Amino acid sequence: MKTGHNANSASRRLLCTPDDFARTSLLHVQEIGELAPSGPNESGRASLGSFLFLFVEEGKGTIHEGGEAHPLRAGECALLDCHRGYGHAAQAPWRLLWIHFDGPTAAALHARWREGAGGPVVRATSPERYRALWQTVWDAASAAGPVGDLQANAALAALLALLTEDASSAAPDFRARRLAKVYDWIEEHCAEEVTLDRLAALACLNKYTLAREFAARYGFTLGKAVAKARIARAKRMLRFTDETVEAIGARCGVEDPNYFARLFRRVEGVSPSAFRRQWRR
Repeated sequence: MKTGHNANSASRRLLCTPDDFARTSLLHVQEIGELAPSGPNESGRASLGSFLFLFVEEGKGTIHEGGEAHPLRAGECALLDCHRGYGHAAQAPWRLLWIHFDGPTAAALHARWREGAGGPVVRATSPERYRALWQTVWDAASAAGPVGDLQANAALAALLALLTEDASSAAPDFRARRLAKVYDWIEEHCAEEVTLDRLAALACLNKYTLAREFAARYGFTLGKAVAKARIARAKRMLRFTDETVEAIGARCGVEDPNYFARLFRRVEGVSPSAFRRQWRR
């Protein structure tokens, strides 16, 4: 069920009541709006079961999350966990786009984004993309029925992907290039012995700094990156060669066939032999 309200052409709001399927299975909109007050503005809640996306098109203000305050200026986005309590305020007019949303994966997605962003605010590299995605979410939320719910889910996922992209690009370019160099090296040399000291020397970074920043940028550890690269190589060999599972494990850097089988199952959910049968069928 959707209910809309237009105060004027610059401020509008749409309230949504998702059905049980959308609430339990999808990212769903609770409320979406565009705010352009004529004077000072303030809003907030002590606790709310949602996550809040904000994008400032004009002006500037302050956001609060869990008792911490952060400035928010034109061209910047924020993603807040409203369960911790939130607020936003401006002493002069500003123009905001906002979306309250939730879903079964919302908390995990927010946590991963926050780890990469390092805070609740990022600068938009393409403001027009945020405006377009916000409009897509509005249009989907305005549509009745399961199609609108699925479209809203897809649009919210695209919005979170854009936020993640901008959080990643916020790191200094030289540091981002070093991390990308490490990732590329892992994928190419995963069959070799991969040590943290070797990767740190490649990146010209302290090994603890490398481990922390790699995880913040990509959302998983260096160890998991090595495992993913080895399993990706093993999957190609399982599908397109007739080598034994044991030989493939060894050629992917895992000499112990039992450990290779456990690692493959942990990543893919099936044994190497079962994976081969599925794709050779």
